[in-house]
Amino acid sequence: MLWSYELPADRIALYPLAQRDAARLLVYAQGRITEGRFRQLAEFLPSDTLVLYNDSRVIPARLRQGKSEVLITEIVEGGWEKGGPQRWRGLFRPARFWRRGGYLQWTAEGSLTLTLSWEGPAPEGQGFFQAEWQPAELTAIQVLEKVGEMPIPPYLKRPAEALDKERYQTLHGVVPGSIAAPTAGLHFTEAVWASLAQKGIRRYPITLHVGPGTFLPLREPERPEAHTMHAEWFSVSAETLEALRTTQGPVVCVGTTTLRVVESLYWLGMLALRGTRPAVLPQFVWEDPGPLPAPRVALEALRPPLSGHTALYILPGYPFQIAHGLITNFHQPGSTLLALVEAFIGRAAIEAVYTYALKAGFRFLSYGDTSLLWRV
Repeated sequence: MLWSYELPADRIALYPLAQRDAARLLVYAQGRITEGRFRQLAEFLPSDTLVLYNDSRVIPARLRQGKSEVLITEIVEGGWEKGGPQRWRGLFRPARFWRRGGYLQWTAEGSLTLTLSWEGPAPEGQGFFQAEWQPAELTAIQVLEKVGEMPIPPYLKRPAEALDKERYQTLHGVVPGSIAAPTAGLHFTEAVWASLAQKGIRRYPITLHVGPGTFLPLREPERPEAHTMHAEWFSVSAETLEALRTTQGPVVCVGTTTLRVVESLYWLGMLALRGTRPAVLPQFVWEDPGPLPAPRVALEALRPPLSGHTALYILPGYPFQIAHGLITNFHQPGSTLLALVEAFIGRAAIEAVYTYALKAGFRFLSYGDTSLLWRV
């Protein structure tokens, strides 16, 4: 059974700090806990560290009108940078309104009109929608920027506000497609990146578009292996792959999304050595895989640039291959993200880290404080 804890409501950060890099930073290494501020991150990283971060950008994908709403999770026909009409997929409520053939219309300045019509049920409790707008030459992103809301987490229990358009977005997010922020990256500022560069620390991007699985708690915490992970699209450039292949120092991942991609690359390389390339990396590809190649050998088997889908599911017992350090916020009880952290540092360490954070007044979840965790 996974480790869990009680999270008091008053420990959930409902809003971000005024300064991104002012967040508290808990550092766990070799059984010891220290702390500082995120702007001091460079002080806690060796000069030969390779930092990888997720450059996905959050889409204002929540469309709301009264009690009816849709959270767009995927463009089935069309694209974020393309015009209309398009076919979208998304989570919706109330079910009765939409399933009876409901449709809604939004208008905005500049004579924009968006009409969203129910088309039918989609897998995983979602629906298909026909999206049409005028002027049709506007891109989907341009339309949603005018009529959509930022999809802030439900546990904030408040509507999205103007500040969320800026703050529920990393400064380095440039590739549109996520419906939730890769929140470990929210703390980075140009000053933090500059301090890392001054020390000689290199940084490279990966892209993983965060999907609806981020919101799903474990339905059976006593049987975490029964949980189904949603596959998420990722992309890795030739430059990032080469940096991973050749680095001599530790690899530090900014966020669980980045870590899942980095570890997925290893298993894709392992499968490539065996002559296979799945359309979606399975969630338990790591179970009983047989003799394993060295990380560099697996990465050499990949041909960049890479893109695809991963459903890699990291639970305690997972054999980490590439990541040495993880920058991550404090996660919800009963979540796959907390399971990943337990897998990364172990049961005793996660209990020590979260007990310390709760007693020391750290702020939790997306807009909260953060941590740098080193794997033993």
